[in-house]
Amino acid sequence: MDTLVKAAPAVSICLPVYNGENYVAEAVESMLAQTFIDFELIISDNASTDRTEEICRKFADADPRVRYHRNERNVGGARNQAIAIQLSRGRYVRISAHDDKIAPTHIEECVAALEERPDAVIVFTGTIVLDEAGNEDSRYRSTRGTADTPSRRFRELIFRDHNCDSIYGVMRGDAVRSVKPLENFIDADKVFLCRLAFLGPFVSIDRPLFYKRFHPKNWVGNWRDRMAWYNPDAKGKPTLPHWLELHSYIRTIATAPIPMLERLRCGMAMVQWVVRYCPNMAKDLAMAAASVASPTRPRQGLYNWE
Repeated sequence: MDTLVKAAPAVSICLPVYNGENYVAEAVESMLAQTFIDFELIISDNASTDRTEEICRKFADADPRVRYHRNERNVGGARNQAIAIQLSRGRYVRISAHDDKIAPTHIEECVAALEERPDAVIVFTGTIVLDEAGNEDSRYRSTRGTADTPSRRFRELIFRDHNCDSIYGVMRGDAVRSVKPLENFIDADKVFLCRLAFLGPFVSIDRPLFYKRFHPKNWVGNWRDRMAWYNPDAKGKPTLPHWLELHSYIRTIATAPIPMLERLRCGMAMVQWVVRYCPNMAKDLAMAAASVASPTRPRQGLYNWE
């Protein structure tokens, strides 16, 4: 046990991947090029059927910091992320996507900011958006989750007009391991971030050190494809993603370690959320009914998720 504790790195980079042969090597190379070297890279392969395993095993064979894990079957994107986090040992944790990259000083600057702010739970940076070929498309910076109270942070995070880029920052390991993992529904990443925001504020670094790639094989697509990404067992079954999201928010507020007044303020924010997304919740019911009536019929015309 003592040997394991001494061997634990400062940072665990968790990289869940499924059929990522096009970009996973570039992602891993950006992590191995970090100026901060006390880390482990955990690759959790979700039973890929392309060259992902071959590519990742080469990195694991060449660098002892890389740990490769392969699931026996596709357990879904949400569960695969949870597995990667469960395998982590670091004081800090970073979740990574196989098609994104980070600048060489990303980990170093985020860790330094966390050590300067003992109250902070996540440190994330500005974002550079890349196209399929890796060319820069745009830049932006988010400050969602940086407010000074839990209820304000909750309000900043629950609405759909942001990209959840803070989930790709560096987090305190004890915090991320203590909250309920990513769940199996669309926009579950927002709920996951809210759970962390109830534990402390986020910190946003001005410098754009995170490269987010958009390409035709991104998992974002029609509602069936998106739900299947989170949970393959849900493929072809009626789903109510907004209702699941609502239920999860309510449960998260009820169990959060926050004062009663803050809990009430979060409840008031949820009333606004329901008002805003009531049409979407009605469409969820219509989609589920149509799914039962005709399971194989495409639904894209009925509901545009974006």
